[in-house]
Amino acid sequence: MSLAAGKAYSGLTILACFGGGSLYGWSGYLPTVRAQFGVSNASASMVFSLALLSFTLGVLLGPYLFAHIPMRYRLGLLAGLSVLALSIAGASVGFAGFVLSYGLCFGFVAGALYNYAISTASASVAAPVLVPFSVAAFGLGGAVFGPAHVWLTAAGWGLWSLAPALVCLAFVAILALVMRPFPALEEDGQARPEPMIIPDKMIVTLGIIFAAGSCSGLIVLGFASQILPRGADGVGLASLAIFLAAIGNTLGRLCAAITADRFGSALAIMGALVLSMITLGALIFASVPGVVVGLLFLVAFAYGQLAATMPLLVKSMVSGAAFSRSFGWVFIGWGVAGLLGPWSAGWLMDVTGSVHISLILCILLAALSLWLVSGFIKSDRPS
Repeated sequence: MSLAAGKAYSGLTILACFGGGSLYGWSGYLPTVRAQFGVSNASASMVFSLALLSFTLGVLLGPYLFAHIPMRYRLGLLAGLSVLALSIAGASVGFAGFVLSYGLCFGFVAGALYNYAISTASASVAAPVLVPFSVAAFGLGGAVFGPAHVWLTAAGWGLWSLAPALVCLAFVAILALVMRPFPALEEDGQARPEPMIIPDKMIVTLGIIFAAGSCSGLIVLGFASQILPRGADGVGLASLAIFLAAIGNTLGRLCAAITADRFGSALAIMGALVLSMITLGALIFASVPGVVVGLLFLVAFAYGQLAATMPLLVKSMVSGAAFSRSFGWVFIGWGVAGLLGPWSAGWLMDVTGSVHISLILCILLAALSLWLVSGFIKSDRPS
């Protein structure tokens, strides 16, 4: 394959991450789901929680389920399945069908697609550039598709406000079916993943750190527009809150490599957790819309730092081929946070009319994560 075709295929996998990242635009989609099906915040938030759990399972199990699909067809198949799931979600007339198509199916396929894109990028000679770009593209998807949900909903699109993400992934699916992947990956898509490992105490501890530290960021990404002060939830401000939260997540991920390289992964994570705790505390008392939007950006930035630095911390603890298998287990911690965090925040919002209790719980969880990660400082060093 020519160099130009290789670059085009790399761009296509990054675009796939961008489309899958529409999952992070849920905050802009949540009001539509509530209005369409007449459900509570807790019920609507459950969809996002299930999507994040399914995403985790897609990351963990995707390589095993799609191991027998030839590599040249895998990207097109995954993007095509994403389009199918989003199409069914947009056409849903019942809440149960929407939960199944968006929460379970799209979440799972987005996770498998993310795993494929990261794996493809890491196998390239340009991995130091492609991997961060792929990770950042997923976060950027929320920054673009979240506000798009808000504006298209205001224009009367209803559930079909997810159409831009659907079109993006359909474009990827069509082009992927007429392109050939990197020669290094083309040799066969028959290589089978190595057997899963049984997590030990260290892996479980890292998973708890990931779970406890991620709750605040996932809640902010899922409720950015709902956290705004009452009376300040217009279309423009809601779009700005969603956009800045997603951009904060993206920038945090991009900056993670710099902070981890300079201070070490453990200290970088501790810094992100401290920033998150301080910002969450300020968010509880903030009432000025502009200040709240800025604080949402900082919480998401800290979360992005944590999410992108955790793989580096795991890699410093686990070497060789065991890394990918170990990180799959650690990533389950993120999935647990994704399942329980947004759902519980939605339930508490229904009960109390406020997100403040959720923010206090997030501070306590971040403190737990901070205490646990401090135990890895001595064994972790900057590169």
